[in-house]
Amino acid sequence: MESGKPSYMADRTARLRAAHQLLDDDPKILADPLAVSLYGGNTESDIQEDLEFLQKPVLRRARTFMVVRARYTEDQLTEAIKRGMEQFVILGAGLDTFAYRCAESVKNLRIFEVDHPDTQRWKLAKLKAAQIGIPAHLRHIGVDFERHSLADKLTAGGFDAAAPAFFSWLGVSYYLERHAVFSMFAFIANMPPPSQIVFDYLLDETLLDEKSRQSVSSARRETDTHGEPLRTRFVPRDLQAELQSTGFCKVVRLTPEQATQLYLSGRRDGLSLDASLQLMSAIV
Repeated sequence: MESGKPSYMADRTARLRAAHQLLDDDPKILADPLAVSLYGGNTESDIQEDLEFLQKPVLRRARTFMVVRARYTEDQLTEAIKRGMEQFVILGAGLDTFAYRCAESVKNLRIFEVDHPDTQRWKLAKLKAAQIGIPAHLRHIGVDFERHSLADKLTAGGFDAAAPAFFSWLGVSYYLERHAVFSMFAFIANMPPPSQIVFDYLLDETLLDEKSRQSVSSARRETDTHGEPLRTRFVPRDLQAELQSTGFCKVVRLTPEQATQLYLSGRRDGLSLDASLQLMSAIV
């Protein structure tokens, strides 16, 4: 990430989520009426101009995963709320819109959007430009992980470390060194039960087929160019075991096949998932 600028990949993710609203069939995998307006500018006309590029197979698979991972996370959060969860922490929030489009339905849920200060300033400016109000139960927590303590920043923002919390951590783990990833897992594993995290991760290269290897290679070239290199990959079975040894009692992997059955079955627009990026849920 370049100093003084928002995350390039946060921008790219938001653009692909907006593209899903404009290009793909109904029902949307993730119905997000704020995605286009929050991204701002001439989003709709720009996406139409880039239609040929955005409909390339690698971009279609990328945006499919972006919306599937958000939908799965929100589905898991809904179940956690039914069990009494009252705190939701969005790590690496980017231009996530959950807190704004679902404000009324989750008004008893305390929400904390955590992101690098540069990316957070960019988002707050976009919210203002789009005239999207900030719900009373939402707090923005700016954290530079190289300089700040997440626990201290959350507590200062009103987070209750003595109460369970649901954590979303999407589009982040593969840009960090392995020790930093497990430091985050250890932090959440020490939260009171039944705290939960849903996160995505990059599959170890030895487990990829040729198509997925090409997708990862293309992504690596792009992220390297913008100073956000891919660093960490996992073997799912090993990751599940390590999470359990860290302190999580229930660890569930959502395979691409399972995600396809849940969210893509019966669609006519041909959206599909790449095996290189996968999802996992872990409950304390």
